[in-house]
Amino acid sequence: EDWLKTGRPAGGLWAMADNINPVLGNLAKDPKATEDFSKDVEEIMSRSDTMTKAGRLEEAVEEILALEKKCRMSCDGISTAKLLCKVCQLYFDAKEWSKLREHIVLLSKKRGQLKRAITDMVHLAMGWLDGLDKEKKLELIGTLNEVTEGKIFVEVEKARLSKLLAQIKEADGDIEAAANLMQEVQVETFGAMERREKTEYILDQIRLVLAKKDFVRTQIISKKINPKLLDAEDFQDLKIQYYEFMVTYWLHEGKFLDVCKCYLAIFDTPSVQKDETKMKAALTAHTLYLTLAMFDNEQSDMLNKLMTTQAKNLDKVPAFKNLIKIFLRKELAPWPLADEAEIRSHPVFQDTPHEGAAARWTMLKKRLVQHNIKVISEYYNQIHSSRLCELLGLSDKEAEAELSELVCSKFVYAKIDRPAGRITFGQKQTYIDRLNDWSSSIGTMLDLVENTCHLIQKEQMVHAARSKIKAKK
Repeated sequence: EDWLKTGRPAGGLWAMADNINPVLGNLAKDPKATEDFSKDVEEIMSRSDTMTKAGRLEEAVEEILALEKKCRMSCDGISTAKLLCKVCQLYFDAKEWSKLREHIVLLSKKRGQLKRAITDMVHLAMGWLDGLDKEKKLELIGTLNEVTEGKIFVEVEKARLSKLLAQIKEADGDIEAAANLMQEVQVETFGAMERREKTEYILDQIRLVLAKKDFVRTQIISKKINPKLLDAEDFQDLKIQYYEFMVTYWLHEGKFLDVCKCYLAIFDTPSVQKDETKMKAALTAHTLYLTLAMFDNEQSDMLNKLMTTQAKNLDKVPAFKNLIKIFLRKELAPWPLADEAEIRSHPVFQDTPHEGAAARWTMLKKRLVQHNIKVISEYYNQIHSSRLCELLGLSDKEAEAELSELVCSKFVYAKIDRPAGRITFGQKQTYIDRLNDWSSSIGTMLDLVENTCHLIQKEQMVHAARSKIKAKK
C-alpha cells in the first residue's frame, strides 16, 4: 500500500503522473486546491484497514466517502484520488466484484469529480485486469469503458481498453468484432500517447482489418503512419512490419511496382542490411516484383538504378542479376529461362506467404513477351504477323493480344493490318508533325545551300588571289 500513501503506483504501464496529460493543458487540469486533507486521509485510511479486518467493510467505505466529498469540494486532487483508490482496493481485496464495478461508476459520476481522481482510479483498476479470469475481466473492461467514455483526459486509457477487448475477441476467433473495435479508435490524434505505442496501435489496426479483408479501410489506416517516422533507429522492427502489411495490400490491388517499393524500403533498413539472409530475401523479392511491374519510365529507371547501385549485392544472387540483364538488354529473351528452377522456387512464386503464385509466374512470362515485342519494334519498321509469332513463340491470337495491350498502354506504337497479315511499328504522324518535319527539312536544305555558296565564294577568292600572284611574276 506504499503507493496509496505517496499518491503514485509502484510503476509500470499504469503508473500515475503528477501531470495527468501535459499535452491537453487546461483540459486535463483540476482547479487549485483550497484546503489540504492529507493528514485526515492518512488517518482514515489506516482506520479503514482496521475496520475492514474487523468485518466492518461498509462502515469503512461510508467514512471514506464522507471525507472524499470534502476533498472533492475543496479540489484536493491528490487526497481525493487516494480515497477513491482506497475504496476500490477494499472491494477488490474483499472480492466484492459487483460492488467494485458499481462504485467505480458511482465515484466517477459524482458532482464535480476531479480529473486526477478519475484517472488514478482507472489506472488502478486497469492494473488488475491481467490477474482476472475472462468473465470478470470482460465485466471490468465494460465498466471502465463506461467511465472513460467521452473523457478526453483518459483517452489513452480508453484506447488501451479497446485494444485489450479486441485481443479477447480475436482469441475467441471473432476477427470482425475485434477489427470493428480497433478501427474506430482515432489514436493518431492522441498527443499523450508515446510515438512507439501509437505506431504499434495503428499497425495492430492494419493487421486486423487485413485479416478481415477490408482493403479499403487498410489504405485509410495506413496513411496515418508517416514513413519518415519509421526511419528512426528504434522503429526498425515496426518499419518491417508496416511494409509487410502494405505488401499484402498492394498485392491485392495488383500493383507490383508499389510492392517492389515496399521490399526496397525493407531492404534499406539497417537491421536487414546486417543480416545477409534477410538482405538477400528482400533484394530478390524487390527484383522479382520490379520485373513483374508494368513497363513504364519509372520501372525502367528503377531497373537501371538497381543494376548500378546494388551490383555487389546482386553478385551474391546471380540468377536474379541475369534476370535484370535480360530486361535491360535490347535482345530477345528466351523462354523458359536458364535459371527457371531457382527463380520458380522463390517465395514470390509460392502460395505462402502470399496467394496467387501461379498468376505471378504467368505474369513473368507475359512481361518477357512484352519485352520481346518492345525489342522487335526497335529493330523492325514493318513485320509479317507469322514472323512475329515465330520470334515470340506464341500463337497469332496471343501475339495480337499482347501487342494490343502494349499499344493501349502507349508503350509501343503499332498498326495491325489483319487482311495483309502485316504489322507496322511507329507512331502515326499528324499534320502538325508533317509540317514540322517539312519545315525542319527546308531549314536543313537552306543551311546546306548557304554553306555551299560560302565554300564556292571562298574558292573563287583563293583562285583570284593566285591569278594576281602569277601575273606579277
